[in-house]
Amino acid sequence: MKMRILSPLPYFLALSCFVSACQPEVPGADNPLLNTPNSPAPAASAPTAPVRTSAPAVRPSAQPTAQPTGQASAKPTSSPQNVSTPSRSPQPTATPSASQSPTPPQPPPVPTSTAAANSGDAEVITSANYNTATLVAGLHFDQDRAAAEAIAQRHNLTIERYNDSIKIVVYNTLGQDVPALLEALSNESALEYVEADQVASQKPKDEKAVNDNFQTQAALNDTYYAQQYGLQAMNVPAAWELSQGEGVVVAVIDTGVDLDHPDLKGRVVPGYDAFSQEEGEDAGDVSSLNYVVSAYKHGSHVAGVIAAEANNGKGIAGVAPQAKVMPIKIFADFSDIIKSLWAKEEDTSYTIISILADGIVWAADHGADVINMSLAVSEDSATIERAVKYALSKDISVIVAAGNDRHLTNNRNYLAAIAGVVGVGATDEKNAITFFSNSGDYVSVAAPGLDIISTVPSFLNFNSYVKMSGTSMAAPAVAGVAALMKAKYGTQATPAFIKSRLEQTAVDKGEPGRDDLFGFGIVNARAALED
Repeated sequence: MKMRILSPLPYFLALSCFVSACQPEVPGADNPLLNTPNSPAPAASAPTAPVRTSAPAVRPSAQPTAQPTGQASAKPTSSPQNVSTPSRSPQPTATPSASQSPTPPQPPPVPTSTAAANSGDAEVITSANYNTATLVAGLHFDQDRAAAEAIAQRHNLTIERYNDSIKIVVYNTLGQDVPALLEALSNESALEYVEADQVASQKPKDEKAVNDNFQTQAALNDTYYAQQYGLQAMNVPAAWELSQGEGVVVAVIDTGVDLDHPDLKGRVVPGYDAFSQEEGEDAGDVSSLNYVVSAYKHGSHVAGVIAAEANNGKGIAGVAPQAKVMPIKIFADFSDIIKSLWAKEEDTSYTIISILADGIVWAADHGADVINMSLAVSEDSATIERAVKYALSKDISVIVAAGNDRHLTNNRNYLAAIAGVVGVGATDEKNAITFFSNSGDYVSVAAPGLDIISTVPSFLNFNSYVKMSGTSMAAPAVAGVAALMKAKYGTQATPAFIKSRLEQTAVDKGEPGRDDLFGFGIVNARAALED
């Protein structure tokens, strides 16, 4: 499964959006971060248990399995291995019609208990690219850590992570063959499924400096407010008369956030570093070296689009200027990469799905009202689906960038296609869909995502604002609107309610009605807030 950042895509997962297309370039399988072995991995033997496979992404060259965000594993990950598996047709995501009621039924809650299955029925999920150091298993909901530990002992494994909220266990393979382990674990009755821990990557293609030579007069005194065409395109200033996102927390699952940025200071709540499993006020902060390359700026850029302080005489105004950001970091710091000498290229970025799932669950358990993920997952994953459904069951809206490779392979973003998620495409200053914005039945709405100016870490506040492009920039704009709706409607604003209203009130573009490029159209914040 691939993940890539959909904004300035260079960090460790696959943020999906950077200047002109913010389309993450995925490094080759020979990247040192993945410790590629000298000889190819042995072919996997056919498992005896039911097998769910994901069709490998079609790309010009070999690359890790994930796209829209930067990514990193708790340890230098081993090389992704190719597993020959039959392709699996993508499952279309049902999209509500514009005529549906604004309060459709909520997604079903995550089950609290499930009857133990018969011996040998654990579903096996393989992927074209995977991390050889770890694998992920989903316990039946009536099982606990003791069952996970017993399995580890039987198969000579160690437990790296255990998440009781969604009954997920991450096993260290200790050098054993992953396909063989998957087959052996399929016979464990305590497991509902077992899957390869897919590698995810994302990398921004470019960024643009901001022109400070001339600024026009604007309604607000923020320096670059006049350049924020996206606010006008989504009718955000008019929406501020009804809500500014007071009291709402938006989790930014990304590369971390610059806590000391002038436009973000005081707008960030304690977060979580899923990479190192540390939490607290500084856990989601970026390191002092994260301003060096575009990949590491991604999370701060996304955060600014959502909640940068408005009318403070500095920089920009966020879509929800009174909301707060919860940084959830799922990639290693740039300084960590240098210290460990993992990579030859300073801007390579990787993460794995077990870390992403951990970040989603932590946000859901620690007060997030909205989750933004400007990243993509290019192969199916039961672990990610379980984590997202857990968040939805707690009335947390999940906003995901659609992806940035329509002009290349238009790979399906399985993360954005999960039922109940709002998948977001990217438009330009003329309200046209961008050439890189993915199309598909999972695109709910569109929002501005080309040359979006926002906040980034910088050295001594020099060049602390840049323009990036990608669906990574469009998704946080919609997450900001979701925060405005949460603040106004309170408990009525369930994920289903927000998704439905965003779609029903969007300004129709492209073909009449819903289409695979714009979804239901460009988000209209004012209309979404009007009773």
